[in-house]
Amino acid sequence: MSQRTWFITGVSSGFGRHMTEQLLARGDKVIGTVRDTGKTADLAQRYPELFRVEVLDETDMVAIRQVVDRSFAQVRWAGST
Repeated sequence: MSQRTWFITGVSSGFGRHMTEQLLARGDKVIGTVRDTGKTADLAQRYPELFRVEVLDETDMVAIRQVVDRSFAQVRWAGST
């Protein structure tokens, strides 16, 4: 199976965290959003080449567009699928 890149909101706990851990363990890349980066520092340390975290207030429409645009630009630049 080829490596995939995922964009997941709310990766600091619950389902988002669990899904992120599973995807990273199988070698996929994850761009995840959080309100507090301290809650995902362990993932960033364990998977520095696969995991990138973005701080995002999901009620801020301008910030959402900026994070999504930045994330997609990074994926295209890196040649990811």
